[in-house]
Amino acid sequence: MKPSRPRPDLLLILDRRDEHGIAELTGHVAYRYDPATADCGYHPDPGAVLTPSFDRPDGVYARYADLSVRARVDTDGMTEDGGCWGWRYEYRPQTVDLVRAQSMTAFLRRIALQLAALDKQFGTPATYADYIARFATALGISRYAVRSPKRRIDGTRWHWLDTDSMRRWVRHHEPPEPLPWP
Repeated sequence: MKPSRPRPDLLLILDRRDEHGIAELTGHVAYRYDPATADCGYHPDPGAVLTPSFDRPDGVYARYADLSVRARVDTDGMTEDGGCWGWRYEYRPQTVDLVRAQSMTAFLRRIALQLAALDKQFGTPATYADYIARFATALGISRYAVRSPKRRIDGTRWHWLDTDSMRRWVRHHEPPEPLPWP
């Protein structure tokens, strides 16, 4: 299968949410706004991080709307190593009509084929960080971001990560009680 072309405009926003003794680590597909390529109902600043929407099936980022990769971490100590389990990629939309369902199905199949080709080339991912990296590669993504509670020196509220930094972020959040992230 032909590999995905690099998409420097796409990124995965990493997040952790804790609830009822389980933490969920997610990577939501987002994009950096470029007025030359994105058709947006409003005009944010160039480079702004936006969440794709499915307003039009032929939209540049429509197929990425509500697409994420996720895993769970046991925070109550029920598992032996506190590692991630339940790795999956999926859509989590609010509503779906037939046109959107068909678009989602076609894109999920494409991702599955890309991941199968990567598994054949590199073997099965050993960790959740490997799984995220494969998912990102299947989409042509090479950048990650984590939201910062305060404005950073670069004027944004984002920690920008490469693949190695993403792996460290995941390892940092796999133990039941994470340490503060910088």
